[in-house]
Amino acid sequence: MSQHIAGLPASGPSLPERLRAWLRGRGPLLLLYYGLAAIFGLGLVTATPEMPEGGLAVAEATFAPVAMDLAMERPPPETMPPGAAAVPLPYRCKAVPDPVGCSGLFRLTFHYDPGDDPGDVDLWSIYVPILSGRATLWLNGALLIDSMTIQSDVVVNQSLPLIQPIPRPLLKDGDNRIDIRIVAWSQSGGFLDTVVVGPDRLLRPAYSQREWMMVTLPRLLVAWQAALCLSLLIVWAGHRDEPIHLVMSLILGLGVLQGLPMLGTEPNGLERLYRVLNFAGQWQGALLPFVMSRLVGRELTVPLRWLLVIPAVVAGAFLLAAFDPPTLQPWFAWLWLVLVIPWAVAMLGWSGWIVLSAAIRRNHAAAQLVLGGLIVIALMAGHDILSVTGVLDLRVPSMTRYMAPLLMTVISATLMWRFAQALGEVSRFNDILRREVATAETELRASFAREQAQTRAVALESERLRLTRDLHDGLAGQLVSIVAQCELPQHDYRRIGAAARQALDDLRLVVASLDDVGNDLGMMLAQFHERIGPQLQAQGMELDWQMAPLPDIEGLRSEHALTLFRILQEAVTNAVRHSGCRRVGIAMAPAPDGNGRFAVRIVVKDEGRGIPDGIAAGPGKGLNNMRQRAASLGADLTLATGPDGTRVVIDLPFRLPDF
Repeated sequence: MSQHIAGLPASGPSLPERLRAWLRGRGPLLLLYYGLAAIFGLGLVTATPEMPEGGLAVAEATFAPVAMDLAMERPPPETMPPGAAAVPLPYRCKAVPDPVGCSGLFRLTFHYDPGDDPGDVDLWSIYVPILSGRATLWLNGALLIDSMTIQSDVVVNQSLPLIQPIPRPLLKDGDNRIDIRIVAWSQSGGFLDTVVVGPDRLLRPAYSQREWMMVTLPRLLVAWQAALCLSLLIVWAGHRDEPIHLVMSLILGLGVLQGLPMLGTEPNGLERLYRVLNFAGQWQGALLPFVMSRLVGRELTVPLRWLLVIPAVVAGAFLLAAFDPPTLQPWFAWLWLVLVIPWAVAMLGWSGWIVLSAAIRRNHAAAQLVLGGLIVIALMAGHDILSVTGVLDLRVPSMTRYMAPLLMTVISATLMWRFAQALGEVSRFNDILRREVATAETELRASFAREQAQTRAVALESERLRLTRDLHDGLAGQLVSIVAQCELPQHDYRRIGAAARQALDDLRLVVASLDDVGNDLGMMLAQFHERIGPQLQAQGMELDWQMAPLPDIEGLRSEHALTLFRILQEAVTNAVRHSGCRRVGIAMAPAPDGNGRFAVRIVVKDEGRGIPDGIAAGPGKGLNNMRQRAASLGADLTLATGPDGTRVVIDLPFRLPDF
């Protein structure tokens, strides 16, 4: 397989050229970042808190293994049990297999001289920088403290500092005996650091430093993981097509659950549940490869459900074992050593390889950020391994409790950074889109203005042509007829006057059709009423006008109004000429089939003698013109005439056609 650096292509430029390109890119910044990560990790694993000055450091003790089921509150014997031997402090007692763990008694002595305490006013204390497991501390046969009052017995292999003031009556001049009974229920055994005795005011600052590092900081990390868990859950709720945020929030939630026992030491009935939470880290490890794969834009090669098998087996075995820390079963410890630890190492190694491969071979920015955190984690894990094996100074606190929160923080910060980058890209895209939309809107407005101008021009031209046609077909023909009659040798002034009145009526209809009444048919018909009323009155006839509320008709324009006016004008003229009655009725109302084809029905009726058959059926007469005009409106015109009168019915559609 050809090698390349940080995602540079394997073929093409030579290795020196690719190296120079990498250095010109973000290579120097990454080198600085990884260097700072290594310095930070080394600083963590080598930062040994100093022992307090002014106290008596007891660096030797006599240690004897004792039965794990021996009551912790039982006073220590005057003489050490068989098998006792002198050991240097700090000292780690090795775990035994049945039951798994370490249980032993440490005996120390120190010399108290009142002359070392001028005025005999300082309160003395016993300070233990680090101890793991449960411990009871006795002074001269009197119980001073049980660590269960400051720690939870459901946290496996919990390490913490211990300080206890010494009551004055218990402190004897000369030699004083300290007995420390330790019970640790883990494969790493129990641990006791160098014990320091001296004035409390000298020991308390060192204890406060250790307590902050080993007790307060882990609790803060639990709260920090809870905040990150909630933040990623909110991100996932707003962006559900990215399951990595949900899975990462689940991993952080498991870390919070695992740290809950450290937040309280009083019995609360949840001890068995808290013991189960010791194994939440196994579930975190099972989900980690999925997160790493999605982080670098790859699909997990193994179904996620298969990665959850081992944690499920461990949890099931734990529940079946009725786990009790002081009596951890040997078979469960064997399961832990043979199955859980190799599996956890495999998951962490797999996750690290995914990140390392993407960071170096694909130049993946998110993977390069996480790789810096993995460097720190690797140094912390190496520190703990070397500490347990005795290679490093045992006084350095265990880094185990800090590794998972640190790694989860780095991954979460990377996800937040990537999400922020995505939001930035969206914001930049929105800015570009906003500018493009503004440009398009300006162009659209200009185009719309041109379209409006063109539409107005077309409308004016159409109206001009319509007026020309109407004047030519109506008024012009009538004027030609008047001129022809005037040029005859014998002038028939009646016919000339009738033709002139007809031309005037037609001109008035054209002018009335030009009035702007919008799309309101009722207003158009009201204009017709204003024109036809005086004409009928001049003929000595009455007009019976009835108009109900009318529905809207789409497409109603001035040319439609003129056509409708001419139909009604012709119908009224026929009634005046042929009915012989003195009353004409015009009624307008919604059509009877209002839900069908027609919207409005207009009826012109009289109670006269009807229209003669020859007039009604004659070619080229007014009735045929009425039918043609109605057809141009898409309307239906029917005529009913007889001895009892004539009815002209016009049914208008919901939408009028364009001429």
